[in-house]
Amino acid sequence: MSPIFSPVHGIHTAAGRYLQRVAYEDAPPRSVEPTSAARHVWEIAFGLAARRRFDADSPLAEIRRTVTTTLRRHAAAALPALAAEMLIRDALGETVPVDEIGDAVRSRAHLMLFAGLVDELAMTDGELEDLVIQAEELAVDAIAETVRD
Repeated sequence: MSPIFSPVHGIHTAAGRYLQRVAYEDAPPRSVEPTSAARHVWEIAFGLAARRRFDADSPLAEIRRTVTTTLRRHAAAALPALAAEMLIRDALGETVPVDEIGDAVRSRAHLMLFAGLVDELAMTDGELEDLVIQAEELAVDAIAETVRD
């Protein structure tokens, strides 16, 4: 394939770049409410990282350790531990009551837990970039599916 027609590699969205900075613990505090598209990318990336770190049948104690460690490192985020655990369990396919978790808490949890999971997985820069790119692509695919319906 000609280089002129090759897809450009790299992270393409502001949401993806912010997510990468969160993982590097270099993200500035958000001053504006994130868009639903940004939240969608973050949720997908969080789910991908959670499924890399845990199996569907991972013990709750293992999930709880990850949540506790992450929340200690990011105490200023003031996330409820139970909500964070439920979001991981939901990402692993378990039916848990996550509908009551508000958008603000959900977004903070996705970002902080994503950073914690990336750290636990000891992802390289390339692995992190690939995961964020995959999340962006899946978000675009999901949006395209809703447009076709």
